[in-house]
Amino acid sequence: MLIINLLLGASLLLWGRKLFWLFIAAAGFLTGWQIAQSITQNELVGIIVGIVFAVIGALLAVFLKSIAIGVAGFLMGGSVLLGLAGMFGLNHGLAAWIIYLVGGIGGAILIGMFFDWVVILLSSLGGAALIVDALTLNRPLAALIFVGLFIFGIVVQSSDMKKKDRKGS
Repeated sequence: MLIINLLLGASLLLWGRKLFWLFIAAAGFLTGWQIAQSITQNELVGIIVGIVFAVIGALLAVFLKSIAIGVAGFLMGGSVLLGLAGMFGLNHGLAAWIIYLVGGIGGAILIGMFFDWVVILLSSLGGAALIVDALTLNRPLAALIFVGLFIFGIVVQSSDMKKKDRKGS
Protein backbone atom coordinates (compact mmCIF):
# COMPACT_ATOMS: atom_id res chain seq x y z
CA MET A 1 0.00 0.00 0.00
CA LEU A 2 3.02 2.29 0.52
CA ILE A 3 3.73 2.64 -3.21
CA ILE A 4 0.03 3.13 -4.04
CA ASN A 5 -0.30 5.87 -1.42
CA LEU A 6 2.84 7.66 -2.60
CA LEU A 7 1.99 7.49 -6.32
CA LEU A 8 -1.68 8.35 -5.90
CA GLY A 9 -0.86 11.10 -3.42
CA ALA A 10 1.76 12.70 -5.69
CA SER A 11 -0.58 12.45 -8.69
CA LEU A 12 -3.36 14.19 -6.79
CA LEU A 13 -1.02 16.94 -5.59
CA LEU A 14 0.23 17.65 -9.10
CA TRP A 15 -2.70 16.87 -11.42
CA GLY A 16 -5.89 16.54 -9.33
CA ARG A 17 -7.64 19.40 -11.12
CA LYS A 18 -6.19 18.84 -14.58
CA LEU A 19 -7.03 15.12 -14.68
CA PHE A 20 -10.52 15.18 -13.20
CA TRP A 21 -11.06 11.48 -13.91
CA LEU A 22 -7.98 10.75 -11.77
CA PHE A 23 -9.44 12.83 -8.94
CA ILE A 24 -12.68 10.83 -9.10
CA ALA A 25 -10.86 7.51 -9.45
CA ALA A 26 -8.74 8.39 -6.39
CA ALA A 27 -11.86 9.31 -4.43
CA GLY A 28 -13.39 5.98 -5.42
CA PHE A 29 -10.25 4.05 -4.52
CA LEU A 30 -9.99 5.70 -1.10
CA THR A 31 -13.66 5.06 -0.37
CA GLY A 32 -13.47 1.42 -1.47
CA TRP A 33 -10.30 0.91 0.57
CA GLN A 34 -11.86 2.47 3.69
CA ILE A 35 -15.03 0.40 3.35
CA ALA A 36 -13.07 -2.82 2.88
CA GLN A 37 -10.79 -2.03 5.83
CA SER A 38 -13.80 -1.42 8.08
CA ILE A 39 -15.10 -4.89 7.19
CA THR A 40 -11.87 -6.87 6.91
CA GLN A 41 -8.22 -6.12 7.60
CA ASN A 42 -7.11 -8.01 4.47
CA GLU A 43 -4.98 -5.60 2.43
CA LEU A 44 -5.54 -7.45 -0.85
CA VAL A 45 -9.32 -7.24 -0.43
CA GLY A 46 -8.94 -3.51 0.29
CA ILE A 47 -6.92 -2.97 -2.87
CA ILE A 48 -9.36 -4.95 -5.02
CA VAL A 49 -12.41 -3.14 -3.65
CA GLY A 50 -10.57 0.17 -4.04
CA ILE A 51 -9.75 -0.60 -7.67
CA VAL A 52 -13.38 -1.52 -8.41
CA PHE A 53 -14.58 1.77 -6.89
CA ALA A 54 -11.84 3.65 -8.79
CA VAL A 55 -12.89 2.17 -12.13
CA ILE A 56 -16.54 3.01 -11.45
CA GLY A 57 -15.54 6.56 -10.51
CA ALA A 58 -13.37 7.03 -13.61
CA LEU A 59 -16.16 5.73 -15.87
CA LEU A 60 -18.61 8.13 -14.22
CA ALA A 61 -16.16 10.98 -14.81
CA VAL A 62 -15.84 10.19 -18.49
CA PHE A 63 -19.49 9.45 -19.34
CA LEU A 64 -21.59 11.29 -16.73
CA LYS A 65 -19.50 14.30 -15.75
CA SER A 66 -22.19 16.31 -13.93
CA ILE A 67 -23.20 13.35 -11.75
CA ALA A 68 -19.56 12.43 -11.29
CA ILE A 69 -18.78 15.91 -9.96
CA GLY A 70 -21.26 15.52 -7.10
CA VAL A 71 -20.22 11.93 -6.41
CA ALA A 72 -16.54 12.89 -6.43
CA GLY A 73 -17.13 15.78 -4.06
CA PHE A 74 -19.00 13.48 -1.71
CA LEU A 75 -16.45 10.65 -1.86
CA MET A 76 -13.36 12.84 -1.58
CA GLY A 77 -14.90 15.10 1.06
CA GLY A 78 -15.82 12.06 3.15
CA SER A 79 -12.46 10.36 2.63
CA VAL A 80 -10.45 13.48 3.42
CA LEU A 81 -12.42 14.31 6.58
CA LEU A 82 -12.23 10.69 7.75
CA GLY A 83 -8.48 10.67 7.04
CA LEU A 84 -8.04 13.86 9.06
CA ALA A 85 -10.18 12.42 11.86
CA GLY A 86 -7.89 9.38 11.84
CA MET A 87 -5.00 11.61 12.86
CA PHE A 88 -6.92 12.18 16.09
CA GLY A 89 -8.08 8.58 16.48
CA LEU A 90 -11.70 9.35 15.56
CA ASN A 91 -12.00 6.99 12.60
CA HIS A 92 -13.74 4.01 14.23
CA GLY A 93 -17.32 2.83 14.59
CA LEU A 94 -20.35 5.08 14.29
CA ALA A 95 -18.24 8.24 14.63
CA ALA A 96 -16.39 7.29 11.41
CA TRP A 97 -19.63 6.99 9.45
CA ILE A 98 -20.94 10.31 10.79
CA ILE A 99 -17.64 12.05 10.00
CA TYR A 100 -17.66 10.52 6.52
CA LEU A 101 -21.23 11.66 5.85
CA VAL A 102 -20.55 15.20 7.07
CA GLY A 103 -17.40 15.43 4.95
CA GLY A 104 -19.21 13.92 1.98
CA ILE A 105 -22.15 16.31 2.11
CA GLY A 106 -19.81 19.26 2.59
CA GLY A 107 -17.61 18.12 -0.29
CA ALA A 108 -20.59 17.67 -2.64
CA ILE A 109 -21.99 21.11 -1.81
CA LEU A 110 -18.64 22.85 -2.14
CA ILE A 111 -17.65 21.17 -5.39
CA GLY A 112 -20.96 22.17 -6.94
CA MET A 113 -20.41 25.82 -5.98
CA PHE A 114 -16.69 26.29 -6.56
CA PHE A 115 -15.64 23.44 -8.85
CA ASP A 116 -12.03 24.30 -9.77
CA TRP A 117 -10.99 25.52 -6.33
CA VAL A 118 -12.67 22.69 -4.47
CA VAL A 119 -11.01 20.12 -6.74
CA ILE A 120 -7.67 21.81 -6.06
CA LEU A 121 -8.24 21.91 -2.28
CA LEU A 122 -9.64 18.38 -1.98
CA SER A 123 -7.04 16.81 -4.27
CA SER A 124 -4.28 18.65 -2.38
CA LEU A 125 -5.71 17.51 0.96
CA GLY A 126 -6.16 13.97 -0.29
CA GLY A 127 -2.71 13.82 -1.88
CA ALA A 128 -1.02 15.21 1.23
CA ALA A 129 -2.94 12.79 3.48
CA LEU A 130 -2.00 9.79 1.32
CA ILE A 131 1.68 10.68 1.30
CA VAL A 132 1.85 11.40 5.03
CA ASP A 133 -0.10 8.20 5.77
CA ALA A 134 2.47 6.21 3.78
CA LEU A 135 5.34 7.58 5.86
CA THR A 136 5.92 6.52 9.46
CA LEU A 137 6.46 9.85 11.16
CA ASN A 138 5.77 11.21 14.62
CA ARG A 139 2.67 13.45 14.85
CA PRO A 140 4.34 16.89 14.89
CA LEU A 141 6.53 16.07 11.88
CA ALA A 142 3.61 14.41 10.06
CA ALA A 143 1.46 17.51 10.62
CA LEU A 144 4.22 19.80 9.36
CA ILE A 145 4.81 17.72 6.23
CA PHE A 146 1.05 17.45 5.66
CA VAL A 147 0.66 21.25 5.72
CA GLY A 148 3.68 21.72 3.46
CA LEU A 149 2.41 19.19 0.90
CA PHE A 150 -1.09 20.67 1.05
CA ILE A 151 0.26 24.15 0.28
CA PHE A 152 2.53 22.74 -2.44
CA GLY A 153 -0.45 21.06 -4.14
CA ILE A 154 -2.48 24.26 -4.06
CA VAL A 155 0.38 26.32 -5.49
CA VAL A 156 1.16 23.85 -8.30
CA GLN A 157 -2.44 23.33 -9.37
CA SER A 158 -3.54 26.97 -9.06
CA SER A 159 -0.51 28.19 -11.02
CA ASP A 160 -1.45 25.73 -13.76
CA MET A 161 -4.99 27.16 -13.71
CA LYS A 162 -3.62 30.72 -13.99
CA LYS A 163 -1.43 29.73 -16.98
CA LYS A 164 -4.50 28.31 -18.69
CA ASP A 165 -6.48 31.51 -18.00
CA ARG A 166 -3.68 33.67 -19.47
CA LYS A 167 -3.51 31.58 -22.63
CA GLY A 168 -7.28 31.79 -23.05
CA SER A 169 -7.34 35.60 -22.76
